Amino acid sequence: MSDVPPEPSPIYLQLRESIFRLDPANVGLAPTDAAPRVWAVMMETGYPVGFATLVSLADGTTSLYYSTGGGMLGSADYAPVADASKALVAQTENHLEELSADNIFPLPEVGQVRFIFLTYTGIYTSEAPEDLLASGDHPLSRLYALGRETLTQLRLLSEKKR
Repeated sequence: MSDVPPEPSPIYLQLRESIFRLDPANVGLAPTDAAPRVWAVMMETGYPVGFATLVSLADGTTSLYYSTGGGMLGSADYAPVADASKALVAQTENHLEELSADNIFPLPEVGQVRFIFLTYTGIYTSEAPEDLLASGDHPLSRLYALGRETLTQLRLLSEKKR
């Protein structure tokens, strides 16, 4: 098995890019008490088979994109998913001071997790090895755990729909 994932599908790249171009006001997002600065969080993970991008908006809208072209779009109507997504966004408010603004957003390498924080004033990123995040020994481990909980709720929703 290669340490280099296959090239992402064009639809995946388009969906991913659309988040970077999205104006939060155009989808009804504005600062709130829970999320005064952050309007969205992306958690991207690199796997040998490709990439997964979780997108959580401050209103609970949640999407999951797979670089193979599949995924789930806009799961805000299911309360457990929306609540998990909102918790993820709210938690990011605690980490902005540790980060610096960025304007380059490469996909993560295999075994890495990249967080992309979309704020009303810019975009911030941070990256760490997935195993370190999962161990609880990284400053962003809580954020990773909330991202995993959001993914779990998406999986449960998918199973419920079957």
